[in-house]
Amino acid sequence: MVETKGIEKNITSLELLWNQAFQNLDAWVEREKIREDNLLKTTKLFAENVKRNQSNLKELVNQFSKELFDWEKTSREELLTATISLQTFFPIKSYEEINDNLDTIHNKSSEIISSPFTNLAKSEYADQYVAAIEKFIEFRRNNRNWYIKNVKETASIIQTNQNKFLKIISKQVRNVFLPFNRYIEQSYELTK
Repeated sequence: MVETKGIEKNITSLELLWNQAFQNLDAWVEREKIREDNLLKTTKLFAENVKRNQSNLKELVNQFSKELFDWEKTSREELLTATISLQTFFPIKSYEEINDNLDTIHNKSSEIISSPFTNLAKSEYADQYVAAIEKFIEFRRNNRNWYIKNVKETASIIQTNQNKFLKIISKQVRNVFLPFNRYIEQSYELTK
């Protein structure tokens, strides 16, 4: 990354402006690094908390699954009770077939509902999350450094051209408005 120059004694106001702009860019980069470090630190703390609370999470998943199973069992029993009178209208299907279908529905629905909890209980997902955040931060930093480097290189070219243009113009203006100034400068150089 291109670093800014320190302030020198014979610095022009134009150079001061450019140095200030470069310092602002450097300060922005530092603030972004701090924010990214905080994001990474928070992500790591989250992953540690997930790992630490895995036993609690497993108990929560087991309790949830048990309550879900009890709720579905009660629901199935109430359905069977409510549909006993319908057996006379549908003699083709036996209660065993109906129970098998209901068990299949129960197993699939409990698997679908509890799968997010079982995935949270695995520590590998927390580690993958931290790794993804680290890659994201590395990607941001590399692109930001590349961007700042290009901005500073382009700005340095513009700054150099502005300084050259300013010297040409100021020399011309001095020669037109202060023609005796060049004699004073020459006599100053001779006395040195």
